[in-house]
Amino acid sequence: MCGRPSTSSGRLNHRKTQMPEKKKETKAKKVAETKEKKIVSEVVDMESEKYEKELLREAEEREKERKELEEIEKKEAKAEAKEAEKEQKEIKKAEKHNIRRKPRHGKKYRAVVEKIEAGKEYELDEAIELLRETAVSKFEATIEMHIKLNKKLENVRGTMTLPGGAVKEKKVLEVTEKNIDEVVAKVKSGKIDFDVMVAHPKVMPKLAALAKTLGPKGLMPNPKSGTVSEDVSEAAQEFRGGRVEYKADKSNIVHLAIAKAKTDNEKIKQNIEVILSQFPTMRIDSAYLATTMGPSVRIKIK
Repeated sequence: MCGRPSTSSGRLNHRKTQMPEKKKETKAKKVAETKEKKIVSEVVDMESEKYEKELLREAEEREKERKELEEIEKKEAKAEAKEAEKEQKEIKKAEKHNIRRKPRHGKKYRAVVEKIEAGKEYELDEAIELLRETAVSKFEATIEMHIKLNKKLENVRGTMTLPGGAVKEKKVLEVTEKNIDEVVAKVKSGKIDFDVMVAHPKVMPKLAALAKTLGPKGLMPNPKSGTVSEDVSEAAQEFRGGRVEYKADKSNIVHLAIAKAKTDNEKIKQNIEVILSQFPTMRIDSAYLATTMGPSVRIKIK
């Protein structure tokens, strides 16, 4: 009996051996549960982040679609406005064409202009007669001449004496060393009561002070125009007796008043011939005669 262990002590030892093993199992189970929870938590976080990214992507797509739709609406609205503006312009244009316009010329002008054949070049005698027939002004008309020069003859300027007389007698101011100071003071005060100024070369330095005033008016004495002369009295007399100054404008056209409508045909013809003789025939593109407010007549250049 002494050599055999008792049953109760054996069972006790067996229980003691089992206890650590159960604790280990419990601990291992807790560790496993903790890991599982961690994995589940990480999976949840990943799914949550993925879901948030998906939501953000969908929101960005919706915003992009909204902007695209807004841009399309703007373009459509702009196109509609442009079309409406075009229609409005067409309406105004149609209304404008329907408005009765006032004729550019009066009844008298429209009646007499039919006597002149468009594009025809008339002989001087016939042209002068047409001028008389087509004069429409109530007052005594002035006959004007307009000569278009070609580009090979530019910056034309000079003087000539009309044998048939000038349109009106010009008031000529003679300037010499005796009256230069008086003339300068008079012009500076604003008093200009002359049509032509003829000066002696010696007074030109003093007259230079008046260049800004007289130049724009075409009154500044100039050797090319014959208004600067050693013999002031003789030059002045020529201007009073029918001497005229001419100058081509920016369009290279010379404009001259050549006679009154009541002037004899022969005197008018003489003036025209003298004027045409100042320019080479090959340098004249065209020449027209006209009365004040009347239609123009093209003349033949020989």
